[in-house]
Amino acid sequence: MKRLAILIIGLSFFLLPVFSNAQNYNEMFSKKQQMMQQPNRAAQYILGNGDVLLVTVNLWGHVLKPGIYSVPSSYSLIDLISSAGGPLSTARLNDVRVVRKNQEVIKVNLEKFLKTGDASSLPTLQPGDTIIVSGSIQDVFTKMVAIFRDLAIIVNVFVLASRVNN
Repeated sequence: MKRLAILIIGLSFFLLPVFSNAQNYNEMFSKKQQMMQQPNRAAQYILGNGDVLLVTVNLWGHVLKPGIYSVPSSYSLIDLISSAGGPLSTARLNDVRVVRKNQEVIKVNLEKFLKTGDASSLPTLQPGDTIIVSGSIQDVFTKMVAIFRDLAIIVNVFVLASRVNN
């Protein structure tokens, strides 16, 4: 009985964050599915305050606040990422991708822009664009270490439970 109690308590520390994140991902996925199922809901220009044309784009990945943004059509990629709170320290700025509605994928090197200031390398935002800011190898390594840490905790719970019974 003690073994079972220790096992349940140990696993709850590991599984509670996993299930709470899964629920958030499921909510985001279902909202995206609902939006895609609405007829003729193609991304388009929207007239904002002061007769400003707004473009709706998706921003995914390693930025502070990823999501769906309606920004003025004059905004650049830098303006959009800045509106989202900027890139995270794990962002790989030399591999930002802009996926167009016509399935065209544009690779953008923001590091080059930051070094040279040459805005000609930045694509203009179009309605329905999805901007993906990739993560660095450091981020992948951090996630792998976290997985091994969690597995070590589970193994430790089993070892402790077996020692309690002996």
